[in-house]
Amino acid sequence: MEDLFSSLISDFILALVLFSIIIVTVFITKKFPNIWINRKIIHLSVVPAILCYMYVFNEPYIFFSFAIFFVIFLILPHAKSKELSWFQEKKNYGEVFFCLSFAILAIPCWENWRILGGVSMLFMAVGDSVTGIIRSRFLKNRGKHWSGSIAMLATCLIIGAFFLGYKGIILSLIATLLEYQPWVDDNLTVPLLTAVFGALLPI
Repeated sequence: MEDLFSSLISDFILALVLFSIIIVTVFITKKFPNIWINRKIIHLSVVPAILCYMYVFNEPYIFFSFAIFFVIFLILPHAKSKELSWFQEKKNYGEVFFCLSFAILAIPCWENWRILGGVSMLFMAVGDSVTGIIRSRFLKNRGKHWSGSIAMLATCLIIGAFFLGYKGIILSLIATLLEYQPWVDDNLTVPLLTAVFGALLPI
């Protein structure tokens, strides 16, 4: 019990540093005019936390707790119709789903699929961010475009191959299709279903 308490304290201190990075990024983007680019910049600020989940945290509980905190922090402005307008849009809960999917993966993936869980998160945090930034060069309004899918695939191929080898390459293809499909928010489909497919793949 004492070891668990010490691990949680250590994780909590680290989480505060990672939390500060994300919060500072959120408020820095307030100075920028493009809501969709701002969302992607904020996505990227989560990368250090994901890497710490994969390799540094002693337990999954602090990561899970901070993810839930962000779910609540982000859904309250929607509930009050007082969205943080530089990165939130009315009736668009993508940023809430982004944090929720990380919370859902945190504990179940910890013992046997921690790297897989982290890669699934990185596909969303990095792959989708690059996708959105590239796509914005071609589209004036938010939408799907072949340029974004190519960017998603290229980015996820690098991430997947680096962390998971051949399995990561297969999952990068799956993640790209999950990002492109128009029916369910990709902030849920990319991390959650990539992790599920990864856990089911025999290689």
